[in-house]
Amino acid sequence: AICLLPVEDKIQKEKTSSWIPIFNNDRTVAMNWKNFKEKFMAHPVWKNDVGSIIRFGSVFGGSTDGAEFLKDLGLEEGMYKMSLEQYRDLRERAFDRYRLGAQVLEGNGVNPKPANQDKMEAEFISKKYGGEIREAFNILGAYPEQDRACRHTVAAAVIQSLMQEVGQPVPKEMTILSKAVSELPTSEEWDEMFKNPGPAAWPDPFTFSPEQYDLEVKK
Repeated sequence: AICLLPVEDKIQKEKTSSWIPIFNNDRTVAMNWKNFKEKFMAHPVWKNDVGSIIRFGSVFGGSTDGAEFLKDLGLEEGMYKMSLEQYRDLRERAFDRYRLGAQVLEGNGVNPKPANQDKMEAEFISKKYGGEIREAFNILGAYPEQDRACRHTVAAAVIQSLMQEVGQPVPKEMTILSKAVSELPTSEEWDEMFKNPGPAAWPDPFTFSPEQYDLEVKK
């Protein structure tokens, strides 16, 4: 049995669809999740080491606007417009296109951005190549998310966890976050992440080369 729970103490506070008055249940969401977690952890399934917990960051994507195989997995494209906000629509699509890669963290965790990461990206990439290349930098080279995940990636983690054979290592509690890869992990990659969980490394902007990704730099 697997219990799905959101990450606690998120770094980025995302606006949920409950801002729409008819969906507004923000006042009870935290309490409902807390009660659900306590009930599961009090159940024999958890106490007897049969059950596990998979946590997820703020979720985006889940439809078909990405790799070809998503056509068979994604929900109807209208889900991108659930929030009624255009910027959110674009962000949802970006996770399906560019952020299908996974990070597996042990326990309830996040991957905080280094304090000087934004400064280094601005000083080197923005100044040298411009803002468009910096935006591209954030969706290339397994660039990690701090506390956000693609719905497809979380679903794949659940399925892969259920498919693990008896004796194969799977963290009793883990967190799934995304990183900038346009394909879901292979079974072998999931096995390795379950065996050795940990956050993805943050890239060094000073080693970034646009030519490596066939990016055209405006002169």
